[in-house]
Amino acid sequence: MKNTLLLFKNFLKNPKEVGAIVPSSSFLTNEIIKNIDFNTAKIIVELGPGLGAFTKTILKNARHDAHIYCIEVNKEFCSILRKEIPDKRLIIINEEAKNLSKILHKYKIKKAHCIVSGIPFLNFSDRQRKVVLNAITKSLSKNGIFILFQYTRDLAELLTQYFKSVSRKIVPLNIPPAFVYLCKD
Repeated sequence: MKNTLLLFKNFLKNPKEVGAIVPSSSFLTNEIIKNIDFNTAKIIVELGPGLGAFTKTILKNARHDAHIYCIEVNKEFCSILRKEIPDKRLIIINEEAKNLSKILHKYKIKKAHCIVSGIPFLNFSDRQRKVVLNAITKSLSKNGIFILFQYTRDLAELLTQYFKSVSRKIVPLNIPPAFVYLCKD
């Protein structure tokens, strides 16, 4: 309940930055997680982890030698993630998603095997969306997957400009109902 109130408070304070009013449901989390190949994914990036609904489940399933890089623009959320999820595989970075390539370079990471995103793309300008999507495509390994959820089905056309394969599935048991996009080259 505490995290729900904190998320809602931050949404009211900055709705363009915080895209959700309540934490993601277990149904949405499961839909995201089932698309990650935990047997091979050693570098997983999460853009906009918020309060860690996906992060905790990713860590439960990730390899012991995997690294999970959470890039979150909200400083308060970063502090909470550091406090609530003490795991040596987790690296929390208070930064904007558009700087993904620079961040990975700083950590000497060539490419990510999987990028998960909850950032609210429709709250961004066209230019901001393009910058973030370019950073994602540059940072994803050849056989990698970009998994994102949004509260709109209107992102598929844009995503097909960056990825050869884009599929979408609705998760109705979430508040609000969400769309999960799977993007591959």
